[in-house]
Amino acid sequence: MEEVRLDSYAKINIGLKIVSKREDGFHNIETIFYPVKLHDEIQISIEPCENYNTVYITCNKYYVPSNKDNICFKAVEAFFKNFHIKDCYKIAINISKKIPVGGGLGGGSSDAAAVLKQLIRFFKINIKEHREKIMQTALSIGSDVPFFLIMKPCFGEGRGEKMKILPEFNIPYDILIINPNLHVSTKWAYENLGLEPGKIYESDLKKVTSFDLDKKEMFVNDFERVVFQKYNTLKQIKDELINQGAVFSSMSGSGATMYAFFKKDDKKFLNRAYRYFKERNYFVFIS
Repeated sequence: MEEVRLDSYAKINIGLKIVSKREDGFHNIETIFYPVKLHDEIQISIEPCENYNTVYITCNKYYVPSNKDNICFKAVEAFFKNFHIKDCYKIAINISKKIPVGGGLGGGSSDAAAVLKQLIRFFKINIKEHREKIMQTALSIGSDVPFFLIMKPCFGEGRGEKMKILPEFNIPYDILIINPNLHVSTKWAYENLGLEPGKIYESDLKKVTSFDLDKKEMFVNDFERVVFQKYNTLKQIKDELINQGAVFSSMSGSGATMYAFFKKDDKKFLNRAYRYFKERNYFVFIS
């Protein structure tokens, strides 16, 4: 039996533009995926067994499914199918959740990517030889799972699966991450954008190679327009972050996680904001 422990890191979206609504019902987006230090912990054990494959999933959060609906189960299923694993194995996955569930931080997708990475290692899959198949497998699990295999700042387009690494994109600030214990339905957020099918909406994110505060209007999250109308708490958090001294604040994904950048050379604003939101029993993390 082989057992390993892995950290599965979260991401934030720095700018998220909805470019068009597709005929298949999905949307084309442009965004910058940026990895942060917040992470879940995954324990995976793999051992041969007889008769049939078994996948056991446990989690410290009762509301995370432990059956086929769990994205980590889907990762195992997709890997065994695409890489034609014929022998039978018992796979046990324990997830210790620290990333807010459904918060726009990609926690589930990151967990699935961690499982996929370990399966690739265990079955000695040649990454160079099978890179395309690995990425296609990741995409079949979820649109942003391929990013979590790369885990570097990336420009993403299409459904988020077409990525270009941005080697010069770095955030020279402390990042404060806040979730007010709200869940925003991604499906609802897309449905309420009011986009015309076939119409192309302009975006300059494709031109971005680095983060520039003087051009922060480029890093707008289009979901804020509709999400803030229903969840005014999130707009209040954004406004308060700026009041507390943040140089930039935005929502990640379709919410409900907010984040802000604070200057590293003076921690008093960061620490004051951290205490302010912690006292309100929000989830708060410094990256």
